[in-house]
Amino acid sequence: MQPPEREIGMPKRHREHIRKNLDTLVEWTNYERLAMECVRQGILSDQMLRNTEDLNGKPFNMDEKDVRAEQHRRLLMKITQRGPTAYNQLINALRNINCLDAAVLLESVDESDSRPPFISLNERRTSRKSADIVDTPTAEACEGPCVSKPRNDPLCSLTPYVGSVDGDQRKVKKSKKIHYATSAIVGTYEMQSRWNRGVLLMVNIMDFPDPDLQRLGAKEDSNSLIHLFRELDFTIFAYGNVNQHQFFELLTTLTSSSYVQKTECFVMVLMTHGNRVKGIDKVAFCDGSVVDMQEIKDHFQSNKCPFLVNKPKVLIFPFCRGDEYDLGHPKSLMEPVYTSQQKELPETQTESISSPRTNVPTLADTLWCYANTPGYVTHRETDTGSWYIQKFCQVMADHAHDTDLEDILKMTHASVGDKRSKKGSMQTGAYDNLGFNKKLYFNPGFYVD
Repeated sequence: MQPPEREIGMPKRHREHIRKNLDTLVEWTNYERLAMECVRQGILSDQMLRNTEDLNGKPFNMDEKDVRAEQHRRLLMKITQRGPTAYNQLINALRNINCLDAAVLLESVDESDSRPPFISLNERRTSRKSADIVDTPTAEACEGPCVSKPRNDPLCSLTPYVGSVDGDQRKVKKSKKIHYATSAIVGTYEMQSRWNRGVLLMVNIMDFPDPDLQRLGAKEDSNSLIHLFRELDFTIFAYGNVNQHQFFELLTTLTSSSYVQKTECFVMVLMTHGNRVKGIDKVAFCDGSVVDMQEIKDHFQSNKCPFLVNKPKVLIFPFCRGDEYDLGHPKSLMEPVYTSQQKELPETQTESISSPRTNVPTLADTLWCYANTPGYVTHRETDTGSWYIQKFCQVMADHAHDTDLEDILKMTHASVGDKRSKKGSMQTGAYDNLGFNKKLYFNPGFYVD
């Protein structure tokens, strides 16, 4: 018996479902918004859209309503020719423009099979409320080989996350204008587009080969981040348990995509276990593999990530950077600490020239954000999420409408610094500025285009 022939392009059942319901989809969707969203998501190019709108003289015999309806049908039929992932992309486009009935109609053809296999952000339920839950794997795990285990199944297609979030969420204050730095020397990163304001890559790894390392409460951080960045008009890519190979493939695919090419800002939040071994920060993945965090940072060098050159890149790493608890010191014992003066090293000698700029820095316009300082653990409540992420989301909701990011980070660190666990442990946030030489205002809810 011959095996069934493999389908090329959009599966037949999807094409036929669109054709069968063509008039209903036209009735239930807004052409202008759908066309714009299809171009934004890369389902169609600008030229493809223009071609579908060219009716080759037919408009002379049609009224305006019939012309638009015909263009609408041609748009939907063109999508049936746009490859195996176009059906799922169309569903996401419909959800993004709030044509939910049309999205449900398309999903009904084969609900279990047609949706892209996003890695689930599984719900966690627990009655424990101790803050002394830290994102630190065992030392042995961090000292293991920095290679991933074989991957058995391919990563899902690159499709924005449009699902719902659970629980009550914060109200994000909206901007009344586009904000700019008061100093012309400092400058401001452009953040004014309605459709390409930003891209968020959120990876929340909650399960590991060792069940004791399960990150209870981490789902609350996913809910908070998705809601926040949705209110900031970011395009969101949300993933759960990925191994090392999947993570780097996902990172490469996204940062070389049209989403990132068109975006004004890129934010990545990687939530997992971490540690610091011999002065080097380590990151753990769901398969137990571990990688030096520097390898992740190196991906954002200008030669590896050209679509993000001169754009603000905010990389948030809210995991442990060691296994020590920061118990602080009594204020009465805080006396100045003097150390011997080290011999001053000579500066590297270079010869400067004055010429037009023809190159860009290897790493620039980047903030590396940490939930703690090197050597110490971070804290996560099992029912409400991590201290750092929850405080960050709260400060962003309250102040992103008129406050730049670096001030928001300082406010976040001050708020986190006031918290104490039952054992008296505290946490000090930190960030590294690598050529992030402009102000970044998110301007939620306000657009120029």
